[in-house]
Amino acid sequence: MRLDTQRFGTLQLKADQLFLFPQGLIGMETLRHWALMPDEQNPSIAWLQSASRGDRAIPLISPRAFFDDYRVHVTRRELASLHMQMGAELYVLTTISGSAGRLTSNLRSPLLLNLSRRLGCQVITCDEQPIQQTLPLKTAAANITAAQLTRHVA
Repeated sequence: MRLDTQRFGTLQLKADQLFLFPQGLIGMETLRHWALMPDEQNPSIAWLQSASRGDRAIPLISPRAFFDDYRVHVTRRELASLHMQMGAELYVLTTISGSAGRLTSNLRSPLLLNLSRRLGCQVITCDEQPIQQTLPLKTAAANITAAQLTRHVA
């Protein structure tokens, strides 16, 4: 499949490179197929690129790289759509947004990706996680600056 994107130019995507989000994402429920793309200039960021809309790409981080104590609390019902099996790898990623000097991550609504089955879902956690948690601009795990992140998010 050929896809012209705003962020990555023209991509050639194969079906086995895509993640299916059966319920879509919050606010984008009709977009169900997404590709997880690395950010070649910043290893702390990945992008979720829509396979049907070239103008939709969402910046993501691993929240544990910035918040050591971050834990996801979801119900079994929410995990059911991922068809998890013993030994399956599960990625937990959160969106980032903001501008120079203040970047935030939505810790309340993480994205869960089952790498084995190429399935994903966005959940709303059962606990009181913040919707806009300010990212620490320098951490030992990430060691990136606000300027580096902002250049890629904008």
